[in-house]
This record gives sequence, C-alpha cells and structure tokens, in this order.
Amino acid sequence: MIICQPPIRPKNKHLQSALASSKIRLLRLRKNNPVIENEVQQTLTSPLASLLGYYSQNKINSDTVAILLHGWEGSSQSTYIQLLANSLYQKGLDIYRLNLRDHGDSHHLNEGLFHSCRIEEVMLAVQEIQQQFPNKKFILCGFSLGGNFALRIASKAKQASLSFEHVFAVSPPLIPKNSMNAIHGSNIYNKYFIKKWKRSLHIKNQLFPHLFKDSSWQQEQNLERLTQMLILDHTEYTSTDAYFDGYSITPDTIGTIECPTHVITAWDDPVIPFEDFSTIDRLPQISLLTTAHGGHCGFIQGWGMRSWIEDHIIATCIE
Repeated sequence: MIICQPPIRPKNKHLQSALASSKIRLLRLRKNNPVIENEVQQTLTSPLASLLGYYSQNKINSDTVAILLHGWEGSSQSTYIQLLANSLYQKGLDIYRLNLRDHGDSHHLNEGLFHSCRIEEVMLAVQEIQQQFPNKKFILCGFSLGGNFALRIASKAKQASLSFEHVFAVSPPLIPKNSMNAIHGSNIYNKYFIKKWKRSLHIKNQLFPHLFKDSSWQQEQNLERLTQMLILDHTEYTSTDAYFDGYSITPDTIGTIECPTHVITAWDDPVIPFEDFSTIDRLPQISLLTTAHGGHCGFIQGWGMRSWIEDHIIATCIE
C-alpha cells in the first residue's frame, strides 16, 4: 500500500464527496469543452445489450484511447468524468465515455433493468471499442461502481483478448454489502441514492411499464429494502447476499489481473469502508494508493476545484 499526501482541501469528507459531482466544478471548462464539441455518439450493440457511448477523437493524431466508466446513477456527463476527460484530451488522448445500461439517456435501449452483476455486456462493449481502434493503446478508468467494473474487466482481460496499458479504479466498492450498509446507515446518502435511483426507475417504468408487477417500489424509502425488492423481482439472484457476492472484488479477482492496475481510495470515504481494501493482495501489478482525505471520488485540491485524480492519472500514463 502506498500512502499519498496530496494537498487535499477541504478536508471534510462529505464536502469532498459532494464536490466530486458538483456542476460548479464544470465552470472550469467555461464554454470551451473540446471533448463534448468533438464527440460522436455510438450505440454499441451485442447479443446481451446495447450501451450508449461517446467517442472524442483528439485533434492531434493520438495513439491512446482512455475509456471512462462512471459510478452508479452517474453518466458520461458526470462532472468527474467530464473533467478527467478534458484533462486527458488536453494531453493528447482520445476519449471514450461509456454509459452503463440505464444510465445517461439510454433507458430506452434495453428492456431489462440495470444491475451491478451485468459485467459481460460491459466487457462486450469494451471489446467493440478496442476492435474499432486496432492500432491504438488503451487505458481504463472507473469511478465508484465504475471502478468496480474496471477491476472485474481487468481480471477478465486476458481471456477476452483485451489489452490495457493501465487500469484505474477510483473509490471502488470491493465488498458491496459493506458499502450498502454504510449508505443505509447514513440518512444523507440513503436519501441521495434513493432519489437518483427512483428517478431512473420512473423513466424505465414509463418506457416498459409491464416490467413492474406493482407500484410498491415507488413508496419505498429504504435503500436496502428497495434493493432486495428489485433484485428478487428482476434478477436470477434469490437473495441480496448472493447478488452482492456476484460483484464483490475478491482476492481471486485481484489475483487474475495482469495489467498495471491502480486502486485509489481515501481513508475517510463515507460509503466505502477503508478496511475492505485489506483484500487487495500485494502483487507487483497492483498498486493500492490511499490518502487521508478525499471523501468518495473527490480528492479536490483547493478552491480551484481540480481533483488530484486527474493529475495522478496524467503523471502515471503520460508524463
């Protein structure tokens, strides 16, 4: 484990977590955002799902594509995704911002509901991205649940003929049940995720009303109970424990990763217990970087609103 001491300010973990997604930070881009200006929308279709992505080719001839994965109920438009994309684009990389099922403006593309064990459809989308650009190198970066997906993709990369120069997992949940308990135990975070999830479910209900056998989920205000309700009704899992185990990052998952992989977390993350990272084995290809402060996906360095994550990834991959 590597302990980093970047100048994280403010030190409040909740403020750091809120600033990670705050639209205020997008003021840094002003009206000039070449990633958005140059994006090409794509629908990546496989036998399992159709996923929505945005490819931004650099104005210079880049040899590397950065594939970025957002967190749960985020999207390719999330603040932390846009800002990292912009920083990497400015350094000469192509950018591919991929939406998970039912995230962003993609609810209409698939009938079945999103859940966190749908790793194979994301793998197929990443395969299609790499097949589009056979002469380029790739880095993969995921935030929060996207970081969990990134680690699982890295663990299956060899068998899926995927190649990554680097993989970054920022604030990833490793033991999902523990993360659920942390969210459920906080009135603030329980309300936040319930509100965002229900907004997504209402969109899905309008598009595919036959999916929901009744409207009881609409009144549920407890994230743990809502999760159980939807998992039992919409997945093959017979319990939430089995579901959480389905996307846990185990020592076996970590042990099969062969590409350089960087797991980054803060000791004060309010929704990802720091003790969960004891499952990360000390392997030469795995780097566990920790900071005392940073909250969940924040790592903001002062009132300029730039995240240390951007600088660290640039320093690791480019400089």
